Amino acid sequence: MADVATKYLGLDLPSPFVLASSSISNRVDALEVAEGHGAGAVVLRSLFEEQIESAQTALDEAMERGQDSNPEGRTYFPPQRVGPHEYLSLVERAKKALHIPVIASLNCADAGSWSGYARDIERAGADAIEVNIYAVEADPAVSGDEIERRHLAVVESIRAAVKLPIAVKLSPYYTSMANMAIRMQAAGAAGLVLFNRFLQPDINVEKLAPQLSMNLSGPSETLLPLRWIALLHGRVKADLAASTGVHDAQGAAKHLLAGATVVQLASTLVKNGVPYVGRLRAELESWMDKRGFGTLADLRGTLSQKQVQDPAAFERAQYVHLILSQNV
Repeated sequence: MADVATKYLGLDLPSPFVLASSSISNRVDALEVAEGHGAGAVVLRSLFEEQIESAQTALDEAMERGQDSNPEGRTYFPPQRVGPHEYLSLVERAKKALHIPVIASLNCADAGSWSGYARDIERAGADAIEVNIYAVEADPAVSGDEIERRHLAVVESIRAAVKLPIAVKLSPYYTSMANMAIRMQAAGAAGLVLFNRFLQPDINVEKLAPQLSMNLSGPSETLLPLRWIALLHGRVKADLAASTGVHDAQGAAKHLLAGATVVQLASTLVKNGVPYVGRLRAELESWMDKRGFGTLADLRGTLSQKQVQDPAAFERAQYVHLILSQNV
């Protein structure tokens, strides 16, 4: 039978299927089910920088009030970074329950003093940190270069705080994705997760108000990360993780052929249940056996574009051919 073990962020994984950061991944029982059915690693649900900063602000305000009534109020609290203890507890409990790697997730938009909280996550036992950069950049006065430098500073600040391997979950909207991938790697990213899925607000015409909803991804959404994984494989040293739209073993195989190291799963497990990862693993192994692939290394990147001298020309040729072949 095909061997689907792999390495991601320098960590040994029994399979390339990673439970993505989602509503599922904040319950240790669900994480155990994922491991039992063949997941290679888990990414815990994100901790938001706003949660860390609000917790620190609440402590500062409490200390200020205490200082007014007690001159020793400041000395009562030893200097320390205080954050959401529940998240650290989740990391600790997950590490005790699982044998596969546990990856913590920080959702952020700016570098700040909160990034030192990553050290607490490291001490809690996490095997790695996924930095989820989520920001809708709508200010016309802010240039693309300024946005990129700010995002790089986030990674640099966390890299300076911990020794853990770091993966960065990127937006697909950078002006030069390939250049940003290289710069993220230089900033300290050992892995790149493609891509962050931005939630899109709607408008309720009956209530005349914005309407927020969270819809599951669909298989068609996987084409964008598939293209960029094929483009980046062999051009960056960082591991590439496919995210968004992988719902079956065929979709996973496509990303591995393009050059992905691992495939993250969320929506398909919400829809089909966490044990579904076992079916995906079995089907991938069966497909590899039929195709004669003994290991993931045998197939990874075989359909990437790293051997093409002019990838841009290759892509345009595909585009022109497709457009001219249509009858509409």
